[in-house]
Amino acid sequence: MEGADFWLLFLLLMREREERRRETLRFIRGRWRESSIVVKLMIAFVLVILPLYGISIMITQVSSNQMQTEVEKAHESKLYFYHNHLQFELERMSALVTEFSFDETMSTLSTRAAIMSRYEVTSSLNNIHNKLAQIMVTSPYISDVVYYVPALHKRVSAADGIRDVEDNEWQNLLASMGNLNGELSHSNNDLYFLKSNPYNMNHEEPPNFILGIRLSAEELKHRLQQLSETGESEITLSFGEQQHVVISSSEQPAPVKPIRTVSPEPSESMQVTKFQSDPYLYYSLHDKDHSFTLTATIPQDVLRAPLEQYNVWLWMVTFMSVVIIIVFSFSIYRSIHQPLAVLIRGFRMAEQGQTSVHIPSSRRDEFGYLYSRFNHMIERLHILIDENYVARIRTSEAELKHLQSQIQPHFLYNSLFSIKQMAEVENVELIQEFTDYLGQYFKYMSRDSHTEVSLGAEIDHALVYASIQKIRFGSRIQLELEDLDVRYKMISIPRVIIQPIVENVFEHALAKRSQGGILQLSYHQDQDNLSIRIEDDGDQLTDETLNYLQSAFEEIERKHGNEEITGLLNVNQRLRIKFGAAYGLTAQRSELGGLCIIVKIPWKGE
Repeated sequence: MEGADFWLLFLLLMREREERRRETLRFIRGRWRESSIVVKLMIAFVLVILPLYGISIMITQVSSNQMQTEVEKAHESKLYFYHNHLQFELERMSALVTEFSFDETMSTLSTRAAIMSRYEVTSSLNNIHNKLAQIMVTSPYISDVVYYVPALHKRVSAADGIRDVEDNEWQNLLASMGNLNGELSHSNNDLYFLKSNPYNMNHEEPPNFILGIRLSAEELKHRLQQLSETGESEITLSFGEQQHVVISSSEQPAPVKPIRTVSPEPSESMQVTKFQSDPYLYYSLHDKDHSFTLTATIPQDVLRAPLEQYNVWLWMVTFMSVVIIIVFSFSIYRSIHQPLAVLIRGFRMAEQGQTSVHIPSSRRDEFGYLYSRFNHMIERLHILIDENYVARIRTSEAELKHLQSQIQPHFLYNSLFSIKQMAEVENVELIQEFTDYLGQYFKYMSRDSHTEVSLGAEIDHALVYASIQKIRFGSRIQLELEDLDVRYKMISIPRVIIQPIVENVFEHALAKRSQGGILQLSYHQDQDNLSIRIEDDGDQLTDETLNYLQSAFEEIERKHGNEEITGLLNVNQRLRIKFGAAYGLTAQRSELGGLCIIVKIPWKGE
């Protein structure tokens, strides 16, 4: 059971994780769809530039590493070349020493001198001098070839000739034999290939002879300088395990104190070992047979030079990429974003009802065409609105005149009938009051030259009509009329707006009441709007009728066949034409129980 619970929990967690991933993807897609086209273009351009920039960086790094590798290989090749050359020369000199150490004249002179005349000894020494001279010219690395005969206290030199020597000279030379752990020996700052016959560990006992080839330190240094000129490096040749003799291509050689890396595995061919010690990099090649080491000392700046050069190019590419992005962004802003923003601003102004908007442009591209079409559309829209507005005004005026033509005969008939009844009972004062109201009413209704009047005049006209009806219906009707604030009296509204609503109250709510009929008129100001409430206590209003009336007010373009609400619809349409769709009539149930018509008009106080 515990295992099943674990798997159920695991599946729930995986499902929750998948849901979060999907929500994240939906969020990203939604933000992408909502983004501006300019932002999308910029992101697309950056996505194109970034791979190219990444490839440039990769090529730069690969090329730099390859260049550095080639530089390292070049230095290694130089070391191998000079090592092979020097190894060949040293082996040849070693072979010459060995070969001439078995020369009969050199090897037997010490033993034959006792039985030889002075002339013969001198002749043999001259002969040996000639042979030493022949050895000297065989290699540029030989500075001198010496031959010591301790028994005769003689020294023969290819460079200095024949002379007498003290014992300490050959003893010192003999004592240095093999002191560099190889065939080479070091004595008095000079390098020698030495052979003695016979070989004796007791350096105080004189051998038959000592033959030595002295190496030329100047020639070795000259060759090192030639080798270092092409690589901007310093070549050092050291002899002995402890670097007893050091010859460098530089007058002031760099200190060779690197920390050795792990030595490579022994192999038949020698390998270059790398050393590193700031600020130098060392390449070392060691020859165990002749106990010498070649070391190339290279400043790391030299090796970094290719990388730095490529880094310069990389920064240049980066700078150019940034410049291109900036130029592209500015170009996109100028050529797309700016004109697009102007077009969007024009559409937003048109949405707000500003039909006089015009986009001036001399562009000849696609935006120029859009601008011209937009201006043409706005002009056409302005013309259509004007035509529609004029048509509605004319229709409204025609409906008003038609309404007046319908109302006046009917109302005139009822009024004359009421005067007849008052005359029959000889109520002269009431007839006088009634006819005064009736005169004011017809004077207001017959004034066709003005389509708009002040709210105060319109309310007065509606009150005149209500007073006429009050006289007609007597005590059956009760009027609750709130005084109009002086601030609202000068509001300009279409003529004959309030009276048709009051007339509707009398005809459909109060005419059939035998008693208790109430007509209430009140005002309510909310911010910049004024609401005129006309209510009654009629008991014939159903919810179906109320809903139908309110829907008729909201859908003014719809044709309604109900003649009872035609007058109200006419008022509502005229108010909307005058003030806009936010204004007009609203129907709701009154707190008195009957219908409440709210006339909403704009008002801006001081």
